Amino acid sequence: MDALRPRKREAVVRLGVMDDYGTVVIPPLLAQFAKSHPEIRVEIETGLTATMPARLGEAYDLVIAMHPEGHGDGELLRREQAVWAAAMSYSVRPHDTLPVALYPPGCLFRQWAADALDAAGMPWRLAFVSRTLAAVEAIAAQGLAITVVKARTLPSRLHILSDGLPPLPGADIRLHRARNLSRPAALLADHLQLGISQPASHILP
Repeated sequence: MDALRPRKREAVVRLGVMDDYGTVVIPPLLAQFAKSHPEIRVEIETGLTATMPARLGEAYDLVIAMHPEGHGDGELLRREQAVWAAAMSYSVRPHDTLPVALYPPGCLFRQWAADALDAAGMPWRLAFVSRTLAAVEAIAAQGLAITVVKARTLPSRLHILSDGLPPLPGADIRLHRARNLSRPAALLADHLQLGISQPASHILP
């Protein structure tokens, strides 16, 4: 009899987000959401978000993407500052060629790092490339390279480098919603909008 009873259909919401937010910021918010809406299943994909908004409706219901400060569509959730980061023991020595760990082409941090170092006339080399924050962090934490991260999602094994390096731009974190959004997706969008717009201490574990 139980097998023959019609079961309530589970709603699915597809979310695309940057790797660092998918690792640090989003999980506690999803845990809160799951307690209030256990009937809604969230499928999350992390990665470079430059092309994700163009696939709204096709691959994603919601996308949280990074844009240059003051640019981009969608709802502004918060402003982030890009910073140089490295192992605690790392120090920048004048005239040395800087080893840099970054993400693949298409990542704003990669573009900003290259532009800033070139404009400052600083010699550098691309020492490591990965799509994942964990891999880039691991290389930087061993003192093998410096990298670029958001100040608010700075990995605990790294520290911010400021002396001797050119400043980096700020970024806007924006929420993109697909057209004709379902009610479950709209509920998640509102939850994420509220949670990410709050001070970082309210959402980070």
